[in-house]
Amino acid sequence: MLPKQRKAIPHAFVLDAISTLSPYTRPMFGCLAIYVKGKIVLILRDKPKSTADNGVWLATTQEHHQSLRREFPNMRSIQVLGKRVTGWQVLPVDAPDFESAALRACELVLAADPRIGKIPGARTSKSGSKATGRSSKQIKTSKKHGSTINFDTVREIGLALPGVQESIAYGSPALKVHGKLLACMPSHRSAEPGSLVVRIDFDNRAELLAADPDVYYVTDHYLNYTSVLVRLSRVTPDVLRDLLGMAHKFVTARRA
Repeated sequence: MLPKQRKAIPHAFVLDAISTLSPYTRPMFGCLAIYVKGKIVLILRDKPKSTADNGVWLATTQEHHQSLRREFPNMRSIQVLGKRVTGWQVLPVDAPDFESAALRACELVLAADPRIGKIPGARTSKSGSKATGRSSKQIKTSKKHGSTINFDTVREIGLALPGVQESIAYGSPALKVHGKLLACMPSHRSAEPGSLVVRIDFDNRAELLAADPDVYYVTDHYLNYTSVLVRLSRVTPDVLRDLLGMAHKFVTARRA
């Protein structure tokens, strides 16, 4: 039997450009995340689906978009995340300045530019303290972000999708499409209060987790399920609508 061939590294020149920092990588379901000194700095993406988001993703936040856009005029938000503005930004591979822009991003990483780089899984409350979302004590004391979204909002948006019906899953309110689970309130104690379980494929889940861990997360219990946990206090109705639409496509495609 022939040995399994390793998948080619997308946009490998990026790794070469920052090699002096001894970066390490982790696969993310078809993408490649790059870490430097414990921070995720870039994601390399070259996938056959949602090709508009192929290129180099920058681990940044919205407060830095304006200054970064002066250096990267073709930089934009990531479409597959279902939000009009995303914290992470992509240098699209189909832009005429892709290679030069990607190399400029590498220069910023080499210079330890504070605008690029995130600690994976860390999220910040309004008070500025970090929380992982795993501790029940932290969950009880965490502050809400003023969102009024609850399962009533989920129900209203979800029932507008073809074939969706209100139901029960594991004793909790749920939405199903043609009998298949679409979304539900989590029943497992590992989930944070005010969360929603949304069915989604592993590839898209990995991208959501990498790009916006403040909103999306997963616990060990849900790790092997095609789903993601969503903090409802941190999403808008438009984001929720796009997310449920993505889930609807996933579930109905599996049924076909």
